[in-house]
Parts: sequence; structure tokens; C-alpha cells
Amino acid sequence: MENWNIRLLIQDARQKLKGRDAHRLAALHTGVTVAAALAVTLLQYALALGIGKTSGLSGLGTRSILETVQSVLQFANSVLLPFWSLGFLYAAMQWAGGRDARKEDLLTGFRRFGPYLRLLILRTLIVIAVMVVCGKIAGVVYMMTPAASAIMELAEAAAGDANALAQMLTQTDGEQMQAILQSMIPMLVIWGVLCCALLLPLLYRFRLAEYAILERPGTGALAAMGISTALMRRRCLKLLGLDLRLWWYYGLKLLCLAICYADLLLEAVGISLPVTGDGAALITYLLYLAGLFAVETLFRPQVETAYADAYAAMTAMGPAPGKTPPLPKNVPWDEPQ
Repeated sequence: MENWNIRLLIQDARQKLKGRDAHRLAALHTGVTVAAALAVTLLQYALALGIGKTSGLSGLGTRSILETVQSVLQFANSVLLPFWSLGFLYAAMQWAGGRDARKEDLLTGFRRFGPYLRLLILRTLIVIAVMVVCGKIAGVVYMMTPAASAIMELAEAAAGDANALAQMLTQTDGEQMQAILQSMIPMLVIWGVLCCALLLPLLYRFRLAEYAILERPGTGALAAMGISTALMRRRCLKLLGLDLRLWWYYGLKLLCLAICYADLLLEAVGISLPVTGDGAALITYLLYLAGLFAVETLFRPQVETAYADAYAAMTAMGPAPGKTPPLPKNVPWDEPQ
């Protein structure tokens, strides 16, 4: 891995995409993503208007149904999107392996639904656990600093008399409450630093778990996380270097996100748009989707193929010295087509 050249890796990915329908497949994948996002947003807006028109006890049933449909739509979109994205990752693995990707490959994420769902749940639980632990540590450290004096007064009031605490909170004016909230900023800073220090290395360890699940259909979530951890041992900085080399791609996506909230950003600096309210929000959202479609169609195949090439290189070299996990015996992407 010490001989892994990031620049050559990206060039190799660009070469492997020549003569393939990568951009067409990316346009199909991103088009479905954008269309689904737009449809869900419009439906959410229509449901919100319907909820706003229902009032009183007579509209309670209708309002409950509309709110339930609204929640189901949001949940379904957030759950299905990762599996749809996993399909494009599989297509990139095909390109990295020197083969053509097909439209059917975009559905591979749903074929790995069980293992990938368990992987998402496990990683989410790990992230939540680490964040909670960091919060506990940050709270202990914060309480030892002079900035916690205002919070200590509230804690002493709560320990002595709950009614006294409630009276203190109700009688506290806006300036005092703002001072209390500002005094908690050091705790949030400590919590953020701890989360970055603990979570980022951990998440990088698990970065290759999706590739392991796609590589072999029988690989489970725990096995995929173990394989990723073994392959990433002493190599996290290499993958970080690849991320930094592709800064322009993530910068373009961030720019698209800024366009999505352009109406709010411009309003914050005192610039008013000719269109306001829902109209401005809709225009900026459409511009965001258009920009995202262009960026993903033009550049995502190269980026994802570069990452797939990196996974192939690490798999070929095996785990770092000092650790021998149960890596797959077959070569990458040997699933029957």
C-alpha cells in the first residue's frame, strides 16, 4: 500500500471508463434519484397544505391520515435511497474490474437488502453510542470549568426543590437565558472535538464494508465490517488522501447544496429576491436538483470507479501485517452474471 499512487489511481479510473456508457448509466441513476426527490417534496408540500386546511375535532381524522402519509413518504425515501445508491457502487465495481455495467446492476443494492440493512443499523448504533459517550465525557469536563457556573446554579436548584427550579426558569429573562446557552458553547465544542477524534477514524475503518457486501452475496454485516477494518488498518490516511484529491467533486456538491438554500442565505446578508416564500424555495430547489444531476452525471462515474479501484488494490494486497482476518477467497466481483 505504500506504493499506492493516488494520481495514477484516478487516471486509471478515467481510462477504464473510456468507451463505456458510464455517463448514460449515471444519468439514469441520478435522474431516478432526482425525480423521486422532487415527487416526494411536491407530495409533502401538498399534504402540508391539506393538513393546514383541516382544523378542529371534525378534521382530526383527516389530519391524522395526512400526517401519517407524510411520515411514511419521508421514511420510505430515506430508507430506499441508500440501497439505490449501492447499486451505482456495484456498477462502479464492474467498471473498475474492466467490465461493462448494465441497467440491472443498479438494483443490486435491493438484492443485498438484508445484509446492507443490518450494516446500516449497526453503524448507526455505533455512531449513536460513541456520540453519547462523548457527550458524557464532555459534560464531565465542562462541569469542571468556570463556564458551568450558571448550569451549576440550576442543578443545585433542581436538587433542592423542583418548584424552585421551575420558578427560576420562568423568571429568567431573555438575556439571562441567552447567557446560559452561551455558557454551554464550550461543552458543545468539547463534544464536537471528541466526536471528530473518535468517530472519524472509526467511520474510515468501516468505509469498505459496502464493497465487501457487494463483492460476495453471502457476506454478512459483521463480516463486512471485519473485512473493512482489516483492509483499512494502517491505510486510513491513504483513503483520506484520495478524498482530499477529489475535493473538487465534493465542493461542487456542496455548491449545489448552497444553491438549494440560496434564498435563505441571500436573505441573511440582506439581499431580497424578486420571488419570495414558497416560490423562491421551489426555484432554488429546482436549481439544486438540476445542478446535482449535472455533477453526478458528469463526474460520479470517475469518482466511484476510483474508490472501487482503491478497494481492489487493498483487497489484492490483503490485510496489513499483523492481522489476518477471514477475507474472501475468491477474486473481487466474481459473482455470476
